[in-house]
Amino acid sequence: MNFKKLTAIIKITRPSNVFITFLTIFASVLIFSNGDEKLLKFSIIGGIVGALIDAGGNIINDFFDVEIDKINKPKRPIPSGLISRKLALYLYILTTSLGIILSNFLGLLPFLISLSSSVLIFLYSFRLKRLPLFGNFIVAFLTGLAFIFAGSIAKNIKEAIIPMVFALLINLAREIIKDIEDIEGDMKAGLNTFPIKAGIKKSIMLSSFILAILILLTPLPYMLGFYNKHFILIVSAVDLGLIYVVISLFKDQTKINLNRLSNILKFEMILGLLAIYFGSL
Repeated sequence: MNFKKLTAIIKITRPSNVFITFLTIFASVLIFSNGDEKLLKFSIIGGIVGALIDAGGNIINDFFDVEIDKINKPKRPIPSGLISRKLALYLYILTTSLGIILSNFLGLLPFLISLSSSVLIFLYSFRLKRLPLFGNFIVAFLTGLAFIFAGSIAKNIKEAIIPMVFALLINLAREIIKDIEDIEGDMKAGLNTFPIKAGIKKSIMLSSFILAILILLTPLPYMLGFYNKHFILIVSAVDLGLIYVVISLFKDQTKINLNRLSNILKFEMILGLLAIYFGSL
């Protein structure tokens, strides 16, 4: 196997997303278990499970989106010819199967969440993503479900609900922004995403409205006494970033800027996780 193919195999998993998934689950298990060192091993296994299933989801998404990516993202591993669809399918089966098998060591509920998530990811990539907004919601829900998965490992799902809601909202807005970015290729591929159906202006307004709701909700956990002052300090920085995204979204809808805003929201998720971690100390 040459270096280019090995690099392409890593790239098709979207390593930055996979790392964020691992970090989210690993840190969340420790947070929800109140720092119980006995769960350190399970937090690592849980992070690996989430990373493997996320990697598999990214691969199968590229597998089904090859024609769309030829227009939107021609440098992706499959449309660029670095990886065949057959190899991508094998990699999907391998990563997803390993994730589900490993989850069996975490208990029945984590196993069921892993299994159902894997099925939902496949259905999303195969068919559901073509449904306006519903497909976006599925991706956002799966991202938020990572916190419920972590809560199931720590046997403390109650504390996972707030970060799940926050993750769902920020990812729902991000998915709509990504659809605006990909509108050209999606139209040529005959997809019916929300920006295609409702238009870019309404899509920007909806994404901004979701982020506005998130900004209004972020102080509530502190006000209700769930987190300490460290949370509100860090989450204030998150809110400033969200406000910037909304303003920039209205000012500049070029493909380059939309991609930049999408990456900013990805960073905002990491910052939000830090707010929850330090707010729980």
